[in-house]
Amino acid sequence: MLAGHNLVYFAPSKWDGLWRNRQQLMSVFARQNKVLFIERRLHLWSTLAGSRRHDLGLSDLCRSSLRQVSENLFVFRYPIWAPVIGRFPFNWLASMVRRLYIRNALYRLHMFQPIVWFSHPSMVDLIHEIPSASLLLYHVVDEYTTYRSESMLASRHRMEKQEEQIMAQVDAVIVVSEKLYEAKRPFNPHTVLVPNGVDYQAYADALADPHLPDDLRAIACPRLGYIGLIGDRLDFTMLKELAQENPGWSLVLLGEVMVSRQAETWRALCALPNVHHLGPVDVSQVPHYVKGFQVGLMPYLQNRHAEHVSPLKLYDYLAAGLPVASVDIPAAREFSQYIQLADSPQRFSQAVRAALADTAPERCQARRKIAAQHTWEVRGEQLSEVIQAQLAAKALGRGM
Repeated sequence: MLAGHNLVYFAPSKWDGLWRNRQQLMSVFARQNKVLFIERRLHLWSTLAGSRRHDLGLSDLCRSSLRQVSENLFVFRYPIWAPVIGRFPFNWLASMVRRLYIRNALYRLHMFQPIVWFSHPSMVDLIHEIPSASLLLYHVVDEYTTYRSESMLASRHRMEKQEEQIMAQVDAVIVVSEKLYEAKRPFNPHTVLVPNGVDYQAYADALADPHLPDDLRAIACPRLGYIGLIGDRLDFTMLKELAQENPGWSLVLLGEVMVSRQAETWRALCALPNVHHLGPVDVSQVPHYVKGFQVGLMPYLQNRHAEHVSPLKLYDYLAAGLPVASVDIPAAREFSQYIQLADSPQRFSQAVRAALADTAPERCQARRKIAAQHTWEVRGEQLSEVIQAQLAAKALGRGM
């Protein structure tokens, strides 16, 4: 495992809230390295909107830009009064302020020559933000152009161009799925595949505890559970039909809701008596909910986005020993001997029924055993090999 280095991760989100691979990986690396996790940049209009909703107040203006999460892990928050602004000279001034704050944080933490990670195409303008960086990495966890609809072609093309630029300038590109590897490899010869993983020990601890959360225990079995972001990537029509056709099954949805295109269908789904949205819970509590499901669901829309994902929830379900019902996507197909696949929305109910019957103890142990091979510690070791190889190559190049 990488040790004794400084790592800076430019993230597209906050540290708190829904945990993704970036929080998991940086937590693992922080055991033997110093890590600075830089939260997303604030934009002027979103800042003003937050102020109008009272999500932001005077206390946010005085809030420290740096906080300590653990012994070696720190989170940086950009000053609220220096958001991203579109016009000169305000954009230049705000950019200078943000850069000075970051460099001050690095100085205070004695973080020199850090390994710098970028996680979104829009960060191409940050490539030279830390001139002393020893290594530049681009971490691709999604096909970001799928976030843009056909009506936003100009925006999609701009993002594609940004991503091509950032991939051309970094030392290595890290992707989480085979499809992403195929798509990004032509733009950088040092593209490596490191899929997502799981906090296996958290599930082992949860399974050793017989208690279930009160709100979950109150829901009738069998519980068909989903964890993660609840958004337009899910097939709500399929879930609604599943719940309507099987009133004896309970659908349990755990996570933050960000639905726009399917808002009406989402509301109709939630109105059903056997559908339960429990909202987001702290990452430490997720395993205690998952162990109370009878089936783990992966109800994605079968589209271009789903072809590129590496769902964290798949590893979570397997670590809990759960039977899994999933639509047929590449990430799920890799584990087809352990889960039930539906090749169409019409057959998803059949996959759930098969998963409900897949309860033999040896099957449960097989799922847990395969999950144990995909821990975040294993992923950290794989990434450490990539980083150390790139650092050695750069050192050799300087020596020549």
